[in-house]
Amino acid sequence: MDDAILQNIKETTIYERKDENIPSKIEENYLIVAAIDFGTTFSGYAYSSRHAFQIDPLKVTMKSWVDPSSSMIYKKTSTCILFTKEKEFSEFGFDAEAKYLDLLLDDDNTDEKAKDWYFFRRFKMALYELQSGDQEVLIEDETGKSLPAMVVFSESLRYLKQSVIDCVSKQLIGIELTDIKWIVTVPAIWSDPAKAFMRKAALEAGIDSKMLTIVLEPEAAATFVKHLPVERRVDGQEGDVFKTFAPGTKYIVVDAGGGTVDITAHEVREDGHVGELIKATGGNWGSTTVDEEYLVFLKKFIGETATTLINLKTPEAFFKASREFEKVKPKINPESGIKVRVILPYHIREAYKKAHPGKKLKFEESVLMKREKKIDISFNGEHVRMSSKDAKQLFAESITKIIEHLKNIFEQTNGRDISTIILVGGYAGSLVLTEVIKSAFPGMRLIIPHEAANSVLHGAVIFGHDPSLIRQRRSKYTYGIEVFEIFDPSKHDEKYKYEKNGEFRCDKIFSKLLEVDEMVNVGEYQNEKSYILHSYGRKGNFKLYTSSSKNVEHVDDNGCFCIGYILSPGHKFILKESIIVKMRFGETEIEFNAHQPKSQQTSVYHLGY
Repeated sequence: MDDAILQNIKETTIYERKDENIPSKIEENYLIVAAIDFGTTFSGYAYSSRHAFQIDPLKVTMKSWVDPSSSMIYKKTSTCILFTKEKEFSEFGFDAEAKYLDLLLDDDNTDEKAKDWYFFRRFKMALYELQSGDQEVLIEDETGKSLPAMVVFSESLRYLKQSVIDCVSKQLIGIELTDIKWIVTVPAIWSDPAKAFMRKAALEAGIDSKMLTIVLEPEAAATFVKHLPVERRVDGQEGDVFKTFAPGTKYIVVDAGGGTVDITAHEVREDGHVGELIKATGGNWGSTTVDEEYLVFLKKFIGETATTLINLKTPEAFFKASREFEKVKPKINPESGIKVRVILPYHIREAYKKAHPGKKLKFEESVLMKREKKIDISFNGEHVRMSSKDAKQLFAESITKIIEHLKNIFEQTNGRDISTIILVGGYAGSLVLTEVIKSAFPGMRLIIPHEAANSVLHGAVIFGHDPSLIRQRRSKYTYGIEVFEIFDPSKHDEKYKYEKNGEFRCDKIFSKLLEVDEMVNVGEYQNEKSYILHSYGRKGNFKLYTSSSKNVEHVDDNGCFCIGYILSPGHKFILKESIIVKMRFGETEIEFNAHQPKSQQTSVYHLGY
C-alpha cells in the first residue's frame, strides 16, 4: 500500500447509521435470461425468455455440443481452451481438444508445433485458493507455459457469450446483447476476490455489468429442485420435494462437481423462502480427484520408464486415458460382479511393451496404491480390467472427505435437524458416491434429480428470472477496514505505535464491519459509514479486509487478507469531503453504494472493479 492510501484510511471518520432496505440495482429490462455454468471439467449454457418462464419455469433451451472425436452429442462441452503460439484465441471446448490433438499428431510433419501453442484444461481450480484482491494469477498450460488467468477466463467467457447470442438469434429475430440478462455461476465456497475475478472476466468478455448476476451454484440447484415435479427425480419418494420445502424444514445441498464439492444448508421459512443455516463450506474433493487417482494407478502400473517415455514422446496418451476413464466412471457399481473395462490408448500399450520387452499385454497383476491397498488388474486386448470393488478404491480419498465433512455439519447445532440431502452436479451421477451417501446417512431423505449434472444450469436460469428463494445468508468471513486509534499502552502493542501530528497512534487496527457466520438479509445494506477522502489511490480507496476468524485485532494478523477497495480506481469523488458508503453483504457479491453530498456524485458497484 502506498503512503497516500495508508493516510486515507488512518484519517477516516466513521459514523454508524441504521440499516435500510434498498432494491437491487440489476436491470430488469430484459427479454432473455442466459446462464453460463463454467465448470472445472465441463461448461455449457442455457436460456429462456420471460414469456416462456411465465408459462413453464423449467422449460429452458440448452446448447447441444458435438464431440468431434466420437461424434457424440452432449449438453456440455469440455472446459478446454486453445491459444496459438502468438497467444491468440483459437478454439474452446471439444473443438479445442480436437485441434490440440491434431497438432500433437502432426508435430513431425508441420511447422505448427503443439508445444508452441497454449492448451489449458481444468483451469477453473486456479481460483480456488485466491484470497487477495491484489493477487495476480497465472495459469500453466499442458506443457508448463503460462498466460494470465484473466486472459484465459475472459476469452472462454467471450466464446460462450458469442455462442449464446448466435444460438438465441436463430430462434428470436432482432435480439440484441442489451436484451439479455446474464448469469454466471460460481462455487459458494469461493472467496470474494474469486467472485470478483469472474465478474471482471465477464466484463472483459463484453458483458454489461448492469446485466450480469453472479449466482452461487448450490443455490441455483436448490432453486431448480424446488420447481421439480415428482417424475423428474431419480431418487426419493413421492412428495419428497414438497416435504423438503415445507415451512420449518431443513435441507442440505451437496453440489458435487468436477473440481469442488460445494455444500450449503438451508432452512425454509414460514413464507416459503429460505435462509442459510450454516455458511457455505466444502473442498476440492470433486470427481477430478478420482481421475487423478486413476492416472496415478496407471503410471504405477506401467512404471517410471514407460511414463517418462510417454511424457517425452506422446503426452496426449495420458489425456486420452483420462477421457476414456471419464466415460466409464459414472457406471462403476461397487456391488456389481461385472469387471470394469477401460480402453487403454495405443501409445500407452506400446510404451509398456518397450519398457517391459517380452511381456505380453494379456496378463494379471497387482498395483499397490495408497493405504497399502492393492488393485488387481488384467489386460484383454486394448482394455485394462479390474473388479468393481477394486475400482471403488480410486474414489476412496474423495468420498471419505465428503462423508467426514457432512458428518461434521450434521453434528453442528444448526445441522442436527437437517432431514434431506439434495445431491446435484456431475459427480452426483456416480453410483459409488450415491451408494456411499445412502449407506452413511440411512435416515436422510435423498433427492437426486434426473438432470443432476445440469441442475445448476437449469436453476441459474430460473434464478435469473426469480431470485426470491434465498432471503438470508450467513457471512463466510469477518469483514473490516483499517483504522488507527490513539495509542493506549494498556491495550495496544508497541510494534504498531507511531507518531503523527504530535500524538501517538496505534496503526493497522482492524475495525470490524461484519462477523463470520453472522446472518445477513438479502436486499439490505448492513452498514452505512462516512469516510473522508484525502487523496486518490492508484488501485482505489479504503481497503476492505477479511478473515476466517471471529477475533481479529490487526489487518496484518495471520489469515487476514485485503480483498479489494471500497472505492474503485478512477472514481470522481472530490477530496477533503465526506463520502457516505452503504455496504451490502447479503448478496452473492459484496455491493457498495457511495454518495458524496457535496458533489452529488453517486456510484453503485461490486467489489473488485
